[in-house]
Amino acid sequence: MNHSPDLTSPAPADTYAGDVPRPAEPPQIGPNATSAADSPAPREPRSRWARLWRNLGRDSVLIAPSLLISLIAFPVLITLFSISIATVIVWVGVILLPLTLTVARAFGNLSRGRARAWGAPITEAAPRPRGRGLRWWLAPLTDARAWLDLLFETVFALPIRLFTFSVCLAWFAGSLGGITHFFWGAFVPDGGGNTVDFVVAWVTNSPVTDLGFAAEATFQFIVGIILLLTFPFVLHAMALLEIVAIRAALSHDVEGAGAAQDPGGPRTTAVAAGPAAGSQAAPEASSNPSRFQMVTGGEGWFWLISVFVGVVLVAISWPVTTVLYDVPTVFAMLIALAQSAALVLAVRWPIPAIGLGLLAQIVSILLTSDISGAVQPFTVTSLLALVFLHLIIGLRHRWFHLVALWSASAVIGVLTLLLPYADGLVGAFANVITTLSIAAGAGIIGVIGNFLIQGRRQLETERELSAAELAKRQELEERNRIAQELHDVVAHSMSVISVQATTAKYRLPGLDERSLGEFDSMASSARQALTEMRGLLAILRGGRDADLAPQPTVDDIPALVDVTRGSGAVVELDFPAEPLSLSPTTSLTAFRVVQESLSNALRHSAGAPVAVTVTVIGSRLEISVLNGEPDGGSDAGGHSHLGGGFGIKGMRERVEALNGSLQVGPTEAGGFAVRASLPVE
Repeated sequence: MNHSPDLTSPAPADTYAGDVPRPAEPPQIGPNATSAADSPAPREPRSRWARLWRNLGRDSVLIAPSLLISLIAFPVLITLFSISIATVIVWVGVILLPLTLTVARAFGNLSRGRARAWGAPITEAAPRPRGRGLRWWLAPLTDARAWLDLLFETVFALPIRLFTFSVCLAWFAGSLGGITHFFWGAFVPDGGGNTVDFVVAWVTNSPVTDLGFAAEATFQFIVGIILLLTFPFVLHAMALLEIVAIRAALSHDVEGAGAAQDPGGPRTTAVAAGPAAGSQAAPEASSNPSRFQMVTGGEGWFWLISVFVGVVLVAISWPVTTVLYDVPTVFAMLIALAQSAALVLAVRWPIPAIGLGLLAQIVSILLTSDISGAVQPFTVTSLLALVFLHLIIGLRHRWFHLVALWSASAVIGVLTLLLPYADGLVGAFANVITTLSIAAGAGIIGVIGNFLIQGRRQLETERELSAAELAKRQELEERNRIAQELHDVVAHSMSVISVQATTAKYRLPGLDERSLGEFDSMASSARQALTEMRGLLAILRGGRDADLAPQPTVDDIPALVDVTRGSGAVVELDFPAEPLSLSPTTSLTAFRVVQESLSNALRHSAGAPVAVTVTVIGSRLEISVLNGEPDGGSDAGGHSHLGGGFGIKGMRERVEALNGSLQVGPTEAGGFAVRASLPVE
């Protein structure tokens, strides 16, 4: 990673471009020379196998210690939290609960750090100001992030990590066991048939036949190879599952900086105004959120809770529906899966969720209507599923979705009263009234929670916008101040130079033609500088017409060299004869690099010959400005007391912004070289 130098701190007065060449990477002069920009941070491996090997390493580092961390965090946090709640009545819990939340925050930051090391775009949650004394100790009680960390580490982390670790361990153990079955399989007691015997019998629909140890070992070896080849992909999938959970639950923007929406309204992305131009923003704030961030950012906890409730509901509803209501196992499984899937869909897609949930309710009612001695028409598990569905719809979507869900549930309940129930109409009617009442209460709670969440999000958005507007206003004021200084000092001086050079032939009679040409060249350069200064001032002041001002291009380099020669410098130019097809930004950058390099050569190496080369090699535009050894008027090594190195810093920023490379440094012959490589496209 290239670290930009501090542009606000000038270099010492006796140096020229204090950070060029960069200390850790001395310049290399020659045809094969490379620069710091040519050797950026390690790139992503290009080959598929290289990427696979890299993912295997980082996924293993993520998955391997996860279960151990949760096995430590879970009992510690549960014990501390239980003791805190049990002793809160005697005020001991009030003292222990902040400690519990602090420990939970530490485990949460550990999970964030591991996810960040894996490569997930997540930053550590910044601690809130805690005050002093007793307020410092009790501050975690008001920190919502600490409570969420406690909830994640005690409820969600252990099941998720147990699942991912178990799958990876079983997959890897199965692969090793299958590959090595030739060595240890012969020592296993015969249990009445091998795996391959049952597979062959099932495929051929024939009786089980003992095919021998060789067939079993070969079969196990093939299975082991398949498991081993697919293990990296399974490991990566499990790592992604854990990262999604961490990103969803432990992201610092989970409470509103992610996806904001009108209460139940259409989804919009709340993008706060960016930082002032020229400032460096955090990586996550510098670009629009990706789809992954949108799904796992603002909605993270809704996804986690809905999936968790869905899994628990399947684990309860399937056996309960099968045993208590005598529903066939397959149908009970489908009903439980449909009810749970409706809860997950309700986080993002309300209409499919409502349709699937109501369909599951109808099927459940029809299959249990003739069962005697059970609650009807809505079973206990169906009531729970319907209540959670109303709650999620109320929290996440518009009020009319909730009204439509409750109304359809009411219609279904009323229509089911027409069915002949084993326990009679009175029990069924009481069940319908109870179910609809509880569902309505859950929906109302969801709507109230939705309004509270949206109110907080809108408040946070307003605060972010206010802070962004304040920063923008402060930046504009600073830019106006700089523009005023440039106008009053630099522009005034350039105007004086232009006027003096233009009127020299009238004020100084008897000048020869060469002197008149020099003054005309000075006047032309001063006028051009004033024109560019006006454009710069318009940009600094935020003028709307700033972008309309013509900018120099690479085709203006020959004219620039001619003007430089007019000052008496010896400049050689190697420029392509055919027109160069470059983007406007690349063309302007090429001109500025040559312009700054020539300016530096004139100021720091007066009298030295300069060679400018502009060529296109493949898909790169190569620029070289090389000046020879300076005369005695400059310091040794081509360094002068003039300048603070800001020009070369600006060149480096321009070039690196286009993914180009810049090499600047002294040559072995005592001169100075500037080499830039820019992409043509």
